[in-house]
Amino acid sequence: MNFPSASAPLRLAAEESSDFIGIEAPGSGQAMLLRLVTSGPDGQRGTKPPLIQLRADMGPPVTVTEFPDAEPVVDAENHIVGSATWMRRNFDVYLVRVSLDRPGSNWQIQVVNDASETRTFQFISLSGARIFAEDGWPGSNVYCGDFPCACTRHEGSLTSPCPHCGHKSPQG
Repeated sequence: MNFPSASAPLRLAAEESSDFIGIEAPGSGQAMLLRLVTSGPDGQRGTKPPLIQLRADMGPPVTVTEFPDAEPVVDAENHIVGSATWMRRNFDVYLVRVSLDRPGSNWQIQVVNDASETRTFQFISLSGARIFAEDGWPGSNVYCGDFPCACTRHEGSLTSPCPHCGHKSPQG
């Protein structure tokens, strides 16, 4: 079983962009799924979707559009390596779906806080993709599993709640 990996929480001021975060994608011909969890000041719900950008093999950044539209993603040599779209899954949870057309592409994702207030963002991988931490190592693979919780240090069990997120669920 592939457990999700997660980026560190990204606290971004209004109009601030995250760095591009590396992603190890599954093989060509598959889809890569990423969940983006957002929250506003003091955990409040956001008022609008974030701006999500994706790039492959140091190609130009592509702004991911809302489903059903999908944007092609090209590499540095202008070859199409995939396409991407997002859809809102819950109040402040977005699902980014990337169709992979070419193997071996070096994928990276970025979030831009285009809201007028500071917000926190966290990417969580699904379907075999791995998110890399700033030092290049894979991100945490300890995940609460209680959707849409983004706890990456989950220490709860079926009988005792996690001190970080308060959920009772098995460790990842």
